[in-house]
Amino acid sequence: MSDNEAAAILNRAERIAVLSGAGLSKASGIPTYRDAGGLWTERGTAHFSSIEEFERDPQGFHAFWVQRRREIASAKPNPGHLALAELQGFKPETTLITQNIDGLLPKTGAREVLEIHGSLARDRCPACQAVFTVNLESTDENVRHCPTCVGPRLRPDVVMFGEALDLRLSAQAEFAAKTSDVFLLVGTSAVVYPAAGWAEKAWTRGSKLIIINREPTPLDGVADVLIHDRAEVVLPQILEHMRDASTKWPLERGRVRRDR
Repeated sequence: MSDNEAAAILNRAERIAVLSGAGLSKASGIPTYRDAGGLWTERGTAHFSSIEEFERDPQGFHAFWVQRRREIASAKPNPGHLALAELQGFKPETTLITQNIDGLLPKTGAREVLEIHGSLARDRCPACQAVFTVNLESTDENVRHCPTCVGPRLRPDVVMFGEALDLRLSAQAEFAAKTSDVFLLVGTSAVVYPAAGWAEKAWTRGSKLIIINREPTPLDGVADVLIHDRAEVVLPQILEHMRDASTKWPLERGRVRRDR
């Protein structure tokens, strides 16, 4: 079974890099982007992830992201999120990298999560770069202005199309990929760069590649383990196999919070 193979590879690894995407959060009720029913397909709203749209139609842009925030306000981590946090608890040199902006993986109590595309829980001023926590449940669709430098419109603290990733987070993620024994892709189409390139580079230098995604990815052909199934089903199974095979599994896995 593929989940048994994945568990065996992960048990032998010391350094693991995990890159997760929208498919990880689908079971928590968060819409994906590119698959059937996704935000960028059937809803035709991809332009709201463009900084040009922020400049052209700030009111419509803000209203779109207010709705996205309301969608994640009551969402909770699903078994896939919890399994990744548990993996990090057992394998301390596991780096969790996520393209998701819903904040669910950090809610598990994971030690550190590299949110390379930012977080909807924050607004940022494009002028002075001040960051402000937002109320995810707010229905106020009025555009807010920066209270620090007084003037510029605030925007969600997320990476839009055409924008560069945060240099510090990008460097951390690339280093984790470069030094990994295993690179685990979860719930991502592996078409968004530079993140998809980290998996390719890791595999090229000899890292084992495990892919868990319902849809095919461009990297399927080189994967050591390929599982086309739901992350919230497969990841807990893999962790169960790892526990069964390991004599060193912690008796108390306090890192994983299950009360949220």
